[in-house]
Amino acid sequence: MEFKKIQLTKQNTLTVVYKDEVSNTITVVGANIVHKDLRKAFRELIPHMVMLTEAKESVGNTLNALQKQDGAENDKSVYRRYTVSDVVLSEAEVEVTLGGTRILDRGDVVKVDCPKINTEEDEHYEYLSEFALAVDNLKYEAKLYIQEKKWGLKEGTLNFGEAGDPFKDVKPGKVPEADVKGEKKKKGGKKDKAA
Repeated sequence: MEFKKIQLTKQNTLTVVYKDEVSNTITVVGANIVHKDLRKAFRELIPHMVMLTEAKESVGNTLNALQKQDGAENDKSVYRRYTVSDVVLSEAEVEVTLGGTRILDRGDVVKVDCPKINTEEDEHYEYLSEFALAVDNLKYEAKLYIQEKKWGLKEGTLNFGEAGDPFKDVKPGKVPEADVKGEKKKKGGKKDKAA
């Protein structure tokens, strides 16, 4: 399975384009919610997007410092301001491009794409091995989504034949009477008031 594109949709499902063993291009549009591990794999790419796009948050920071912002309640955390929603792979899954969004200080959302990175021999990105591992993790989780049906919500089936008869031990008896009392209303919908 050679991935070409892995995309997290707005509905929190997955769209994947890949080539199979005989080089057929297959597009899978998932209908099931992604598992938390797959969302986490996308989330782990956020610090890399910040560093690769040379965003203002990367100035004076290391990858480790950005990763420590995960879970912070701070509005300035890169995890609150950025999302990675698609990964495009080319040339035997070696060249990778990240796409996502950034929330600006004024609240607007802009689309962000990082430059294409060769995960084997890019001399300009100092965190190349960490980036390659994060991409491999995303590919692994996407493969589980497609082949193993590792979804966030899995539809279950009920076997009513094994459930038995729910009314087996119920004995018929007298039904209790219900007493219903209400206030009288005048014409026009107004209630009677005591003088």
